[in-house]
Amino acid sequence: MKISDSVVMITGAGQGIGEQTARRFAAAGAKVGLIARTESKVAKIRDEIVAAGGDAIAIRCDVSNEEDVINAVKTMEEAYGRIDVLVNNAASFRGGLVEEMSLEDWQYVIRIILDGTFLCCKYTLPGMKERRYGRIINICSAAVSHPFKTYSCYAAAKSGLLAFTKTAQEEIREYGINMNCLTLGLIHTEEVKKRNNFDWDLLLQPDDVANSIMFLASDEGRGYKGAALELFGDYQ
Repeated sequence: MKISDSVVMITGAGQGIGEQTARRFAAAGAKVGLIARTESKVAKIRDEIVAAGGDAIAIRCDVSNEEDVINAVKTMEEAYGRIDVLVNNAASFRGGLVEEMSLEDWQYVIRIILDGTFLCCKYTLPGMKERRYGRIINICSAAVSHPFKTYSCYAAAKSGLLAFTKTAQEEIREYGINMNCLTLGLIHTEEVKKRNNFDWDLLLQPDDVANSIMFLASDEGRGYKGAALELFGDYQ
């Protein structure tokens, strides 16, 4: 499966890493499903991709909502016939000290990161198993091994994502499906800039992450199964 032949579903595609990854896949000739809660964001990106000669569709979807995910997968399969690559990039950060964080904020982060990844995998895997081919890339975080104050919920969710990836890979290994994690350090995105103050020129860029995602989605990355690749750059 060459990138130019692939159909790619990307969650959290309205900005940052998701947006840049979508643009890179589309520029390489892939058909791209842009998934996000805010339809206007992905619609704008879709229009720009199509204007540049690419092929993309925009789908409003809250990945923590099962019906939304079912509809998103159905829409993509109706438009393109299949889904070859799933990039679980959608995430949310609500930080705070443990004793000050509300249960609602804790559960919200867990729903987006863990429930969202589970649901997207649940409804794309049947088609991948039937075709005996698929690539799933889950976006993890350095927070799983590098403690940061106020990141306890985010770190817990991303740690669960890492364990999910390694365990689920054993369920799909015989079907020719690869599921891997990219464990990211700080990336130069608007969301990171809201919470930190660094030398932004030294941070990894969304394009660096997109390159790694495309590698794992390609045949060159076929040997990686249940791996957690660290992409930290100069800041860990």
